[in-house]
Amino acid sequence: MRLHHFAVATAVATFCLLIAGGLVSTTESGLACPDWPLCEGKLIPKMVDGKQFEHTHRLVASAVATMTFVLAAVIFRRRREDRVLKRLAAAAAVLVVAQALLGALTVKLALPAWVSSVHQATAMAFFCTVVSLAFLTWQRMPGFRAKAIAFETRARLQRWILPVIALAYLQVCIGAVMRHTRGGLACGFDFPLCLGKIWPLNAHLGVQVHMLHRLGGVLVAGAVIALAAAILRKRVGTPALRASAVLAAVLVVVQIGLGIATILASRELITMTVHSSLGAALLANLVGIYWLACPSAPPALSAVGLGREAGASMETA
Repeated sequence: MRLHHFAVATAVATFCLLIAGGLVSTTESGLACPDWPLCEGKLIPKMVDGKQFEHTHRLVASAVATMTFVLAAVIFRRRREDRVLKRLAAAAAVLVVAQALLGALTVKLALPAWVSSVHQATAMAFFCTVVSLAFLTWQRMPGFRAKAIAFETRARLQRWILPVIALAYLQVCIGAVMRHTRGGLACGFDFPLCLGKIWPLNAHLGVQVHMLHRLGGVLVAGAVIALAAAILRKRVGTPALRASAVLAAVLVVVQIGLGIATILASRELITMTVHSSLGAALLANLVGIYWLACPSAPPALSAVGLGREAGASMETA
């Protein structure tokens, strides 16, 4: 139980880190601290002129990295036979190191757009990993019982959910590129058109990235709502799965509204921060839907389950 609680705490801390990182980008405080890992040569500088955002982000990142290493160490020590959990823990440790190095590179190279974009993409991949660890440690708690889902239904759900997660992740990455290339207002305050056109193909790269992000938002919204409708219509899985599906549909609609508000409000700080944070929350929710629909049992229980399935098949034959 303690392992699961610590995994949840790590996921929550990572979400706070994403919010802090979004504030750094939104307030353009990325170079408030000209050096790394200290800030103006100090562990705790005077928190003014953007340092309150940039250095707070670093401090939260240090806490998240420490929690990730502790979580991975405990999993490797206590769950030696659990390959799925160990692989995810190792991936989380690698990703958090890569994230720290990308953060340092961002400062050393003075915020190149491609490094900042990869930095955010890696952050989202890391977040999905720790959210998965939170779900898997819960599913390995004593007394956990997942509602049985037919093998064919589970396979169908996997084919539906994984592409939706990939599409949402791609949308987050395009949003990162748009933000770091300053394409958020590339179309001005024009909506739903852009520069008076449906899609100005002859416009500069910033406009094209902005329009891709708009298109991605529509595609993600359609995919998430269709997924939620399918889960609710077939009434598969647990009430938690169906509630998560409804939440995903609500989140994606709110996210579309916040995207529009970001344009109309001239990239206002609170609106942008909530928009980016809600995107991460939606992605985490989709990852949770996957693990609720396709729970992963520990090795010993998996073996028992396989034996029962084999016995049932022989009886049927």
